[in-house]
Amino acid sequence: MIKIKSQKGITMVSLIITIIILLILSGTAIHNLNLSNGVARYNNMVADIKLLNDKTLVYYNKYGEIPKTDKNSININNEEYYELNISKLEGITLNYGKEYGQEGDLTTSSDIYVINSNLNIYYLKGVEKTGEIYHEK
Repeated sequence: MIKIKSQKGITMVSLIITIIILLILSGTAIHNLNLSNGVARYNNMVADIKLLNDKTLVYYNKYGEIPKTDKNSININNEEYYELNISKLEGITLNYGKEYGQEGDLTTSSDIYVINSNLNIYYLKGVEKTGEIYHEK
């Protein structure tokens, strides 16, 4: 009599279940990575604004004027905003605001920092965090 060996191995069902679990885990990891990237961008923007605020206060106390460019102001919610002149501030390295000083009208720029008469600074373009755009001061 010939003894037939039973075949051992993984079944198609167990393979599909394993693949589904791996897809769920990788999807969760990718989602969390995207959220943390948004939080990191937001934190970088807040750090930029704090640095600019400190340097702007030093400049304002020294010269008695807002460090702004010669471009016309823009009106947002009945308040005048001016492009912040980064070159007047010392020791600045920024993550955002790369359109500073470029030719063109202030209303067509978005990748800049703006300042109002109360010395509140905003990143005009804002950054996305958890699906929302934030413009912190």
